[in-house]
Amino acid sequence: MNREEILSGLKDILRTIEGHDDKVIDAATEASNLKSDLGLNSIGMLYIMITIEEKFEISFADSHIEDFKTLGDVISYIEENA
Repeated sequence: MNREEILSGLKDILRTIEGHDDKVIDAATEASNLKSDLGLNSIGMLYIMITIEEKFEISFADSHIEDFKTLGDVISYIEENA
């Protein structure tokens, strides 16, 4: 799975969050900040981490939510651990 496919999968996950903004998600890039650009709080981050684990069959066991600042950080982690 390449970075573009992972980004697409992450956008699908973000769309499942209540109150999401399709325009913001559609415009999201690897440089998009999870908190300031996408509006994720710690509960939203926890939710997407759990959903990512299920979708991409990986574990965030050694990582902390604070380790991920951008979508690119998450994509890199998925690439390294998938």
